[in-house]
Amino acid sequence: MFKVNRNVSHGQYKIKDLFPDIEKSPALGDIFKTDKKIEEILTQTAVIVSDKPRYMKVDNENGAVWVGYRHIRRSKAVILYLDIIHELVHVQQHLDGLDLYDRSKAYVDRQTEIDAYAVTVKEARRIGLTDKQILDYLEVEWITPEEHLRLAGKLDVLS
Repeated sequence: MFKVNRNVSHGQYKIKDLFPDIEKSPALGDIFKTDKKIEEILTQTAVIVSDKPRYMKVDNENGAVWVGYRHIRRSKAVILYLDIIHELVHVQQHLDGLDLYDRSKAYVDRQTEIDAYAVTVKEARRIGLTDKQILDYLEVEWITPEEHLRLAGKLDVLS
């Protein structure tokens, strides 16, 4: 379904080094709009494999994608796929000059997160995940159960 290069060590890569068939994803057209922009992002965006973060995040300073070493080595391919789609939305938001980590709002209320999750949920549905599986994907350790349900509601997951 989706290839992930798990044979990596700590260091810097390009997106296609870790996700060799990512350019086949229809979600990229939703994020970047042109084939030229997609190719530019996939070949120029730095991906840093490190012990921090535990999962994935985009550096608000330079737009690099940080991937947790254990995450890339051990997580299910579908989770990694959805995570990189989510983070690629953040890459575009960074390029648009948005603050990815606006601390004045709760994580689930940040428009950058809602927009990134909207693309991710659309792609999760396209690849056949059920709303229950998507709801499970949306449950992350840094939000409360109430915030989890609020996020799911905003994304029309099990609503």
